Amino acid sequence: MNGTEFRVGTHTETGKPMVEFWKDSKFIAGIYGHEDGMRIVSKYLDGVAHEAGMPPGVVIKLSIA
Repeated sequence: MNGTEFRVGTHTETGKPMVEFWKDSKFIAGIYGHEDGMRIVSKYLDGVAHEAGMPPGVVIKLSIA
């Protein structure tokens, strides 16, 4: 993934740490803990694919134009 990086940030509402996903110096998504597990927020979210492997996984699809 060329031009991508992860940064540690602070969630604006909770004040707790979160992970930021950046591509080419542009903020793409935020990842933070939620009462039900983990929440990923992005205006570029374009779908989720579940992988039934062992262990199971999830692929978050982002449409970045």
